[in-house]
Amino acid sequence: MELLPGQNVNEGETAERFSVSRTPVRDAFRLLEMKGLIEVKRGGRGGTFVSLINIDELDDIIYMRRILETAVVREIGGELSTAQEVRLRLLLSEQRALLDSGLDDTGLAKKFLELDNELHGALFQLANKDTVWTRISGDSPPHYNRLRVLTNLYDKKALEKLYQEHVQIVEAIKRGEHAGLEEFYRTHLYGGAWTSFPKLWVKTVNFSRAICNFHA
Repeated sequence: MELLPGQNVNEGETAERFSVSRTPVRDAFRLLEMKGLIEVKRGGRGGTFVSLINIDELDDIIYMRRILETAVVREIGGELSTAQEVRLRLLLSEQRALLDSGLDDTGLAKKFLELDNELHGALFQLANKDTVWTRISGDSPPHYNRLRVLTNLYDKKALEKLYQEHVQIVEAIKRGEHAGLEEFYRTHLYGGAWTSFPKLWVKTVNFSRAICNFHA
């Protein structure tokens, strides 16, 4: 996830970097190509490149998350027990501590993604929908997490904004204020994804549809 979309990757340089022969690197590249994370171009200007991010694919998974998570929040209602509230606030405190830790940018972006997933996963658990979360997080196309890390890494204000939005989500659940959460989730899940990255990172036959879906 540290490599930028479109960046050239070289088999020989990669083997040298990790002090291995080219054979395991070649096998790894084949696997990454199968998963759509790198692409091999033939011809005079060919080579192996980190895949551009497929926005059409992202649009689908973020839509699915928005629909499912707002439904989960409605099921939780305003019936948080003391233990449940403490758990959510503990997860928020871990995010706050991480932001104040002084960790390097790459480490911070990756670790915050983990804590972000823990908080959203906890909401599904509170609604007894653990299996649903396992499916949508475990089956997330790799482009989705790539974009989340890149957004966190190259938009210095993104992590603080995400943290503040997490605080607002927990407070709204505690108060049972569900009416505005659906629109809030729309902004929370779509906002950074569609506004914080250069267009050269993306690959889509319908980029305008994804942008229009967010701003509609």
